[in-house]
Amino acid sequence: MDMCKGGYACFAMISGYGIIGFRDPNGIRPIVYGTRATAAGVDHMLCSESVGLSALGFTLVDDLCPGECILITKKGGMTRRQVVAQTSMTPCIFEYVYFARPDSILDGISVYQARYALKYVGNIL
Repeated sequence: MDMCKGGYACFAMISGYGIIGFRDPNGIRPIVYGTRATAAGVDHMLCSESVGLSALGFTLVDDLCPGECILITKKGGMTRRQVVAQTSMTPCIFEYVYFARPDSILDGISVYQARYALKYVGNIL
């Protein structure tokens, strides 16, 4: 993560072990984490926005912080760690304006409400 510059949110499956996700140190691209209860225990999911979780019956737990990594093992263990110091929180405006669905929540902010507020700021200018 020290070598990569720019915005990224990465997910990977480690065969036979679990899944890992990490977010760039500036928080440009989002990652959310959610869970759902099943008969066998608890399922975990990583996604780029909250509606991906809710569409599959998961509950939003938290957003990954800029520079944070999460590891979820096949057995259900979870570890979160800040691996790179957060330089600043500078999310991509296009996530709120264009990319994300209006009913999504990113970094605790409703995409719909952000678009609504931008509409009126734009009319004032």
